[in-house]
Amino acid sequence: MVKEIVDSSQLDQILDDTYPLWGEGLSRHAYGLWHRAQGLSPWGQQRVARVGLVDGGEVLVSARRYLFDAQTDGRSMKVLGIGAVFAPERHRGQNLASALIEAMINDGRDRGCEAALLFSTIGPDFYARMGFKAVQRSLATLDVPVNHRGAPAVLMRAAEPHDLPELAGISMLYADGSDFALNRSAALIEFGVMRRRTLAGLGPLGLRSLEFFVTEEGHRAVAYVVISHGPGGTVVEECGDRDPTCARVGAMLEVLAAREPSHTDRTLRTSWPSAIHPPQIRVLKTEPAPELMMVRAIDGPTPDYARPVYWPTDVF
Repeated sequence: MVKEIVDSSQLDQILDDTYPLWGEGLSRHAYGLWHRAQGLSPWGQQRVARVGLVDGGEVLVSARRYLFDAQTDGRSMKVLGIGAVFAPERHRGQNLASALIEAMINDGRDRGCEAALLFSTIGPDFYARMGFKAVQRSLATLDVPVNHRGAPAVLMRAAEPHDLPELAGISMLYADGSDFALNRSAALIEFGVMRRRTLAGLGPLGLRSLEFFVTEEGHRAVAYVVISHGPGGTVVEECGDRDPTCARVGAMLEVLAAREPSHTDRTLRTSWPSAIHPPQIRVLKTEPAPELMMVRAIDGPTPDYARPVYWPTDVF
């Protein structure tokens, strides 16, 4: 049976064990603060938990459980997210990871979830044997060409908490027509940005940063971009525009690229939906996304999701 792990000594032991694998360049102390901050956020308090299989007071294998609202072909559903599955070395070779995943799926069924979602760092084979299917996501490398007329006159400002409901509405525009997409509420967007921002703030100086801007009309946010800078380069974590052409997003990216005229590398990476194609931006290449997304229907056959919408911000 899945048990929520709330004992501080057990949680510390899990973090001690997983830190060498998923430390993200943080100190061990900062790694603990990063995970604590996620659990204290409004969305995290309700939707994220550390769970595991426990024998007496010992955690045999653990994972993080996420509870998402999603939609498939316009129909709402609940989705179980499974992340950070880990068995200490002394408990490996006993199929405990598989047992925990199956137990989490059974628990998810009781919670009304229709599908389970995870991101594999070990390739597809292990999870495919458990009924998961890979969902193809593309990583695009973009170029922001130099605008020889100068950067466009776009008024941008830092995003504020009161913008989040508007941004959630913009984000959901891209779920229409997809066969799998999260219902990106204001709280979920806040959680995703907070995870990236806290990771940057707790890490070594200069290793990572995150920027979150909106442009508005009539005191209402009508376009936004979330951009991270780090070991993987510059990434458009998410963005959106009330304008179907996404011209405002393109203009915002032009403004941001023009801040440092001496920087000749104006490339970005992103996994944005095909509906987003700002006229100012050039796609240099597309390739499979580095995060291998896999989905399993909890009951019945798993569909082939050919048109997913899943932002980098929401990868867990």
